[in-house]
Amino acid sequence: MKFSLGKWLKRLFFLFLFLFISSNFVLYNHAYYFTHFVDKDLPKVTSQTIGSKSMLDKIKLGIFGVEIPKPRNSITPDSTYKAVTLGSKPQLHAWMIQTHLPPKGVMILFHGYSVSKSSLLGRAKVLRRLGYHTFLVDTRGHGDSEGFQTSIGYYEAEDVQTAYKYIQLYYEDLPISLLGTSMGAVSILKAVHDYGLSAEKIILECPFRSLSDAVYSRFENLKIPTFVLPELLLFWGGIQNNMDCKAHNSLTYAKKVSLPTLVIYGKKDEKVRRQEVDDIFNALASTEKRLAILENSGHDHLMADDVKAWTKEVWAFLEH
Repeated sequence: MKFSLGKWLKRLFFLFLFLFISSNFVLYNHAYYFTHFVDKDLPKVTSQTIGSKSMLDKIKLGIFGVEIPKPRNSITPDSTYKAVTLGSKPQLHAWMIQTHLPPKGVMILFHGYSVSKSSLLGRAKVLRRLGYHTFLVDTRGHGDSEGFQTSIGYYEAEDVQTAYKYIQLYYEDLPISLLGTSMGAVSILKAVHDYGLSAEKIILECPFRSLSDAVYSRFENLKIPTFVLPELLLFWGGIQNNMDCKAHNSLTYAKKVSLPTLVIYGKKDEKVRRQEVDDIFNALASTEKRLAILENSGHDHLMADDVKAWTKEVWAFLEH
């Protein structure tokens, strides 16, 4: 059989074209479900649950992406609270839970990615004991707030501003502080950067350094190869959500944050690396900043993993 270079080059071209189109199809799906929750009752997908699935199910997940159910509030406050609706397009939902002590201020709390404001109830209870009214907010697409879409902190910065303005309007005589965990922390950094919010103090729990870092960590945790694929996901995610994914960077935001800031990190965190938090802390423009490392805490249950250590650090910061 006579070798034909032209025929082989043509085959290679079509193979390359097939791989290019199919990989982009797959990454488009993954980008979509990373930022768009579904209205379904599904179990949480982790590397362990993926490992237990059949090969066919793994292939389906690999091609079509991982559907994440919209996070809901499974519990409500165990003390008197007021349900609040604020903002528009999207409309946000929040809980105002007041302290029984003479109030020192209002603490607005923002949750992380794919959870809801009910995950903040433990923190809020401690803060009320310290003399703060607590305002727990469901950011867009989460909990009881409108929509199913999230931008991992990019547009959520607008939600931070909306909540800040609400408290400023109805509690004008009290200083306002902000607390955010993971995505919520990055949302606060971006809000202070973009809108110049003049909060009294801010508390940032395990913020990721950039959206790129968060995506790469997600791939690593799910044991998915990180060669090229995360970059394609960021590309399609940017198009789907009309955002500059590569510019979503906490270091950029931190350079304009001069407010007194406490950064808290759990030493057992598997989603955000210590170096990311150190870089953010060093980039903060604040002259009053403190870094607290909780030895027994991870990412998802930072406060619950070590309530005493968390309370000690927060108390020392707020009372300083």
